Amino acid sequence: MSLLLIFAALVLALFLSNHTQNTTMIAVIGPAPSDRQNANLKIIRLTAKPAKSQLALDNYAAVVDFTAGAPRITTLKNTDFKNQLAAVLAGKSAHVAKSAVQKSKAQQIIGFILMFLLMAGVTNAFIYTEDKEKHLMERIIGSSVSQGKLFLSYVLFLMTLLFVPVWLIFIVLNKFFRVDLGLSLGYYAVLLGIICLIGVSFALCNAAFFKDGDQASMIGSMILVITSLVSGSFFSLSTGHPMWSTLTNWLPQKQILTLTERLSLGQSDQKSWLIFGYLLLVSVLLLMIAVGKNRQTYLQ
Repeated sequence: MSLLLIFAALVLALFLSNHTQNTTMIAVIGPAPSDRQNANLKIIRLTAKPAKSQLALDNYAAVVDFTAGAPRITTLKNTDFKNQLAAVLAGKSAHVAKSAVQKSKAQQIIGFILMFLLMAGVTNAFIYTEDKEKHLMERIIGSSVSQGKLFLSYVLFLMTLLFVPVWLIFIVLNKFFRVDLGLSLGYYAVLLGIICLIGVSFALCNAAFFKDGDQASMIGSMILVITSLVSGSFFSLSTGHPMWSTLTNWLPQKQILTLTERLSLGQSDQKSWLIFGYLLLVSVLLLMIAVGKNRQTYLQ
């Protein structure tokens, strides 16, 4: 089921990337001073403010309300886009950067499958929770197996279980069906590898705090859904509040999306390596917490 969901998300991402509008749709309410339309910007005049779901579905990149005189911009896009749009409406610029509005094909693919990959890691962690529920953990620890080797075996098995089939899907689509994925298979191997490592590390860390596997899976999945949504996996989300931006920027999902964006732009530079190092560090810390909690439960 996890593989089917991941494959469906990948197909949907490919479909959306091939049918994304080349122009930025802006909904305008009230007496706008002029229609500053160009190749990248198309203004749609409305009599009433559309629902915010229209922004989430990307039917409109922004809603501009002129009823109070000065334009009030409502958007889920990033701050750069909002500033560029304000400049266009003020007549200072006639260009809205496409990169500020539309995600690349690789960003859409990774964004759509990111949450499902991480949740698959939580689901597959049943091999760890079952060892605890069936009291096999006591027998394993009694056999003098170190905690480090024990969790290394969990990581290697779960990584293989998660990475290999998904990687094969990418290879088949690219090599046999000639589907353009937006990035090379080598880059996707790196991105999928770090996503799987983050997912497995989080799954083991989360499961270490619960005796019941179903409860661990439910709590872990809920955390991943919330953090993936606020990270902008499916659509750009920005409130413009500095504290919100700081909090979300520390989330692994946000850093994965940033790394994907940089690789899409050909920026495999020092900053990209720093992001990769940060994600590895988060994975190691999660595994250390899992090992520590397991040791505390069974050895103290």
